[in-house]
Amino acid sequence: MHETPETIAHLQRIIDRSAETAGPALARNFIGGGWKMSASEFVAFWGELRMAAISTTSRNHRVHSAPLDVRLVDGVFHAPAFPDAQRLRDHRANPRCSIVSWEDAYHAVIVYGDARIQEAAPGAMVSVTITPTRIYAIRAPAGHHAHTPAQPAP
Repeated sequence: MHETPETIAHLQRIIDRSAETAGPALARNFIGGGWKMSASEFVAFWGELRMAAISTTSRNHRVHSAPLDVRLVDGVFHAPAFPDAQRLRDHRANPRCSIVSWEDAYHAVIVYGDARIQEAAPGAMVSVTITPTRIYAIRAPAGHHAHTPAQPAP
């Protein structure tokens, strides 16, 4: 975790804006009652590398999802892709995607973002960067049986 104070502040603005514009179900389940993670908690939760599901939608509106090791670097997510992956075709057709990861029912994250493909040599693994546009992140609030004190990001 090497997020700068500027990146933490940027992620906090995304988390706050997401909370302000959330629909009723997200507001009830991911924001209210002290459940919302701070940006520092979010970065600590994510760590350097985390298993997450990335979901995409194809040109013909078919949904695809893949479990991947996803890195968070300077507020942007990085995921590898095989050059012939359906996910790459989906990202090219529609860069909007979601990332979901969780530890348990009390610690979970939903990220919506826009993907950008970092082209590579033919046949080589491709890197996809996903810039978050919305972040909904929960952790058990103080007093809850599943609460664990947050470890601040360095």
